Amino acid sequence: MTAQEKIDSKDQTEFDPHNWIGIVLDHFARAEQAIGKLSLKLELPIANGSLSSLNEIRNRLSSVEGKTCKALNNRIARWAKNRPYRHLLAHATVTTLFDATGRMVIVTRHLPRDESDVTPDKLWTHEEQKDLLRQASNDSRSICDHVRNLLSDPTTLKALREA
Repeated sequence: MTAQEKIDSKDQTEFDPHNWIGIVLDHFARAEQAIGKLSLKLELPIANGSLSSLNEIRNRLSSVEGKTCKALNNRIARWAKNRPYRHLLAHATVTTLFDATGRMVIVTRHLPRDESDVTPDKLWTHEEQKDLLRQASNDSRSICDHVRNLLSDPTTLKALREA
């Protein structure tokens, strides 16, 4: 049984929360790497990380006509909404508990980044775990596919460089 199947199954006896976190973080990393590749091809700086030019990429994607650019920009927007969870999962301690019905829940804890940080403690139900994994997987795959398509289209790449 794969890790994805263990998370999707109703029987969580074989489920390892650290495995779930690792899979989610792997999906975030794949999307970040694809965005970094696009940054390099557009000759944008990545000195401060592969997401250094994320806003510039999104501005350029918005200004260029085309389905792929619009779809990639929309996918990046959805992916970016989950980035606080990436930070939380990467830096949190993990505790496994069971609710009144015997279902496993995960509690992640870390120190707040600042006084307005709302993510220091989070209780993850099974449904929330599956939903975040599904979104991270779909977003990662879609971002990688769209970037690969853009990188193989010299006309759109030229338009993005000039935007």
